[in-house]
This record gives sequence, structure tokens and C-alpha cells, in this order.
Amino acid sequence: MSATTTLDISAPPSRRTAIGLLSLAMLLALAFFGVAALPYLTTPGYNAELYADKRIPLLLHIVGGTVALLTGPIQLWLGLADRRMGLHRRMGMAYMTAVGTSSIGAFYLATHPSGGYWMFGAGLAGLGVAWLTTTGLAFLAIKRNLIADHKEWMIRSYVVTFAFVLFRIGVVALEALKIGSQEQQLSVMAWSCWAVPLFVTEVVLQGRKILAVRA
Repeated sequence: MSATTTLDISAPPSRRTAIGLLSLAMLLALAFFGVAALPYLTTPGYNAELYADKRIPLLLHIVGGTVALLTGPIQLWLGLADRRMGLHRRMGMAYMTAVGTSSIGAFYLATHPSGGYWMFGAGLAGLGVAWLTTTGLAFLAIKRNLIADHKEWMIRSYVVTFAFVLFRIGVVALEALKIGSQEQQLSVMAWSCWAVPLFVTEVVLQGRKILAVRA
């Protein structure tokens, strides 16, 4: 029978890796806001033919999502580095409020999809469920002082938040490559923008724990 050595699996990623990933996320988030979100906030007629009767839910979704998207990297860095925990907690409450607000808009848009694209609506609803679930479990974990679990669930939550950016990138790429109809492009990305990254994240989080145990 071989002995088993358990290494420390609760330690966060290296500081350089964390800074690099979060900085990249912030840069992409800012670019997304300027290109894809800001026009809806500054130009009432932007894409009016698609969202004429859904502007309020759309704005809830965009504003809440933008707040979560831009505060997430700072929130994650403070938590992973265990710095300025008072600010971390206040930003955490703002992040959760933003997720809840944006999810309300997402669920309305999901049940009233533009063009009647029901598969797109289903993907958006799935994103809302995943978003509320991961964020809610992060909150429950910290309320029970489960620090490592809280950090993992917050990582998952922000991965779902980042679906805003990945959806836009994916749709633009599919359009440029002329792959599928508009309905197919929107439907595929409504699911893959959050489900695929969440799967990859889970493989990394759990794989790290498994590989940290050496027989």
C-alpha cells in the first residue's frame, strides 16, 4: 500500500497569473462596454426595431451586467489576495445587487426573445439561472465562513458574468465566418458563452485539487 501526500489545495493561483488574467478580463470588459453596451445607454434609437417594447428590461440587463462585469475583477483580486476586506465586502454587495438586477432583465428577455428565437431565449434563461446560482452559493459560503468555497463560487460567478463579452465575440466571429443563420448564431452563443467557460473552469478547479494529491 502506497502512502498518499496531500498538498495545500486552498492556496490561490500565483499573483502574477491572477493579475494577468484579471487585467485581461478588465480590458476586454471595458472594450465590450464601449463597443456593445454604451450605444444602448446613449442612443435611445439603437436597435430599436429589436427592442422597441423591451427597452426597460434590456437596460436593466445591460446596466446590472456592466456593473458586475467591471467590478468583478477588482472584487476577485481583493478576495484572492485577502486585501482591504471592508472594501471587498462592500463591492461584493454591489456585485450581488447588480447580478440580481441584470437577471431580472435577462429572464424577461428570455421569455420574450427577439425574432421568436426560443432556443436563444432558453440559453439566456439558463445563463440567468447559472448566474444567480453561482453568486448565491458564493454568498451562502461566506456567510458560513467557508472561505475556500466562497472564492471558488465567486470565480464561477464571474465566469458566468463574463458571458456578456464572450457572447459578443462569438456572434461577431460567426458572422464574419458566415457560419449559420442569425438565429443559429444567437442560439449557439446564448448557450456556449456561459456553459463552455463554466465547464472549463470546473475542470481547472477540480483538476487542480486532484493533481495536488500525489500517491
